Formats: sequence, C-alpha cells, structure tokens
Amino acid sequence: MAPSTPFNYIQRKRALKNASKPTAIAKITSRPYINPQIASPLFSTLPAEIRNHIFYYALLAYPDLARPYSRHSFWNRPGYTHARAIAVALLLTCRRVYLETDLLPVVHNEHVIWGVEKPRIPPGSTNYLLHDRHMKLSQRNVVQFVHLFTQQFWLEDWKNQWLAFTTSWPEGGPRKIRITIRHTDWWYNLLGENSPLALDPKRKGRARVGDWVSDDQPYESGSWGSRFANLKGLKILEMELETIEAKRTELDTIIEKARSWKFPSGDGNALVMDEGSTEKSVWTGSKHSKGLNAVTVPAGLQLRQGSTASFSPFRSTPRSDAESEELGPGDTLDYYVVLLTWRAQSKSEHDDVPTAAGTMLTPSTTTNTTPATTSTAVAPPTTAAPRGTYNRLNNIPTYYGPRFGSA
Repeated sequence: MAPSTPFNYIQRKRALKNASKPTAIAKITSRPYINPQIASPLFSTLPAEIRNHIFYYALLAYPDLARPYSRHSFWNRPGYTHARAIAVALLLTCRRVYLETDLLPVVHNEHVIWGVEKPRIPPGSTNYLLHDRHMKLSQRNVVQFVHLFTQQFWLEDWKNQWLAFTTSWPEGGPRKIRITIRHTDWWYNLLGENSPLALDPKRKGRARVGDWVSDDQPYESGSWGSRFANLKGLKILEMELETIEAKRTELDTIIEKARSWKFPSGDGNALVMDEGSTEKSVWTGSKHSKGLNAVTVPAGLQLRQGSTASFSPFRSTPRSDAESEELGPGDTLDYYVVLLTWRAQSKSEHDDVPTAAGTMLTPSTTTNTTPATTSTAVAPPTTAAPRGTYNRLNNIPTYYGPRFGSA
C-alpha cells in the first residue's frame, strides 16, 4: 500500500465529508415545512394538472441559436442544426417548484446519445458511457425517449457496447428508442470506400450482403436484434437509415427485408413493424465532413466486400474552422433517409417471433397505472413517486404532449 501523504489525507478527508452530505433532494424533502406559495396564482388558483402542462412546455429543449453546428460536421442534419438547451433556471425559484419539476426535463425531452467514435460527437456532448455516469439513478429510471446515433459496428455489438447499453436501465428502460445510422456510419462508406450496405438483426457480428439469416431461423446468440429482450419498458422502436441517392437501391433492399423483422421485447411482447408509419425523405447536405482526412486509395488495392476506389465524395484534406459555411454546387450530396417504426404488440398475436437460443422471455406481471388526483397538499413525500408519476408533491402523471405518441 502506498504511504500516506498529506495530499492523500486531504483527499480522503474531503471524500468522507462529501459522502456524509445529503443529496439536494434529501435536503429539500427533509424540511418539516415547505412554503405552499399561496401568494402565487400558479399554486393558489391553478390545479396541479394545468401547472403540469405549463411546466411541460417551459422545460422542453430548444435550439440554442448561439451554438450553431457547422454545416460540414457529422452531426448537422435536419432537426439538428444547433446545440440544445433547457431553461432549468425554473427549478431554482423555490423548493415547491423544484419538487414539482425536478424530473420533468428528463422525462419530456429526447436524450441524444452517441455510439460513435469521438471525432463524430458534437462538442460538449457525451457518448453512451459518459451519459450513463452523468445521470442519477432517479433520473435514469424516468427516461422516456432515447435517440441513439450509432455507427454500424457499435450496433452490431463490437466489444459489447450495444449489450452494455440495453442492460444499463434499472427499471426497464425507455419507452421509445430511435436508432439512426447515417451514410457515414455504415461499414466502409467513408474515406474513399464504397462497401455495399447490409444490416441483419439476427446475425451476430457484421451483416453480409446476400447472406441473410432466414425469417424462420432464431436470432443468433449475441445478435443485436436479440438484445431488445433486455428492455422491458420499450413500446416504440424507430430506425432511421440514411445513405446517398446513388445507393438508394441498396438501402431499399434492406427496407424490404426489414418488413419481416420482429423483435423480442423484455416484457414478453413483440415489436412488430407498423408499415403505415414508414417515412421516406431526401435532404441536401455537405459532402465535406470536417476533421477527417479522406485518404487516396492506391490503384489496385483490393477493398473489403466489393468496395470500389472510384467512389470518393469527401475531401482529401481535413476542413478547418476558418472555411466558409456556404455550400457551393460541388459541395453537396443528396441524402436518402427512411424512417421505420416498430410497435409493441401482444406476443400471442405473433407466436412466430423467434428468440435467441438460451433466451427466456418472462411476461411482466406488474402494471403501471397511477390514478389522477387533484390534491394540492405540499407535505414532503414519504416514498418515491411510482414510475410514470413525476410530480413529487402531487402524485399526478405529467403531461406527455404530442412528442411520444401512443404505443
């Protein structure tokens, strides 16, 4: 054991002191009295249900116009042109407001997580591991919507990243997950290569063109599709797949195969495609991804899985921050995007849903119903609010609004 030093002693003393401090919520809820704020019409006149509507809109994320994303970055795309902010200063107004709103920013907002290499993560954002560490358990338990931007190798569980993600939710996980694979996230579709697109949820490891696991076969143990069995709370799964217009036919082949995909759910149900919700779109963006050096592929080099060296839409040198944000005629590509949706349905209606070998799905025996009440009591709560109720004082299910839809 290393000898004790004054610095180590100070560190240990400080750690013990901080460990004995109550959390912010414990400090607030341990107070014998919370000011009911009857002088404010927000509390003395409006019912708690209406306040929840107000707090819902006040704590939605919004684009921070002071922090635009470069048009040449990996993460600039429709709906993601600026960093996002939340007006959490509302929580600092008084203890009563805090207890009625502290979990609402977590519940009602999309959580963007990056399962990609560090150069592809926006400044100030986190990958899935850091996102996990930055959230308290009480916050993770109420997350409803996760948007995962991922490279294909990450989704296919290289080094078990996808497994770690699906097993890191203490109370069943989010209600909705969207997985986005951008053109540059497929295997070998960057830096001068043009590998054919393939995606197979039943296969463990990398998918292969023309070598699909048939519909009547079970998921291979460790396949990314089988991992959904770890998510008991998942009701809606969306996959947003993107490529360039020149590779539209390759993506359409995957979409046709995806019509038959059925995913096991951790609550014993199945996620079945809602074909009526399929959306196709095209957007025009930069083909010059900032920060990467697109190498020149030597003549005669045999590229992986049918890649061709003739396809090279990206610059051969990294872009600098001083370069213009304007896009000229030769600086753009048309990107083809397909959004697919799966919804939870009773597995009894879809007994043909195969599961991975050795996987046993146990139907959930718990229900999540919270009766509404108009109580305006302001006494500190004696127990944690049940899942689905996020107003610590009034035990009223908060307003979801139009963002989550219906399962």
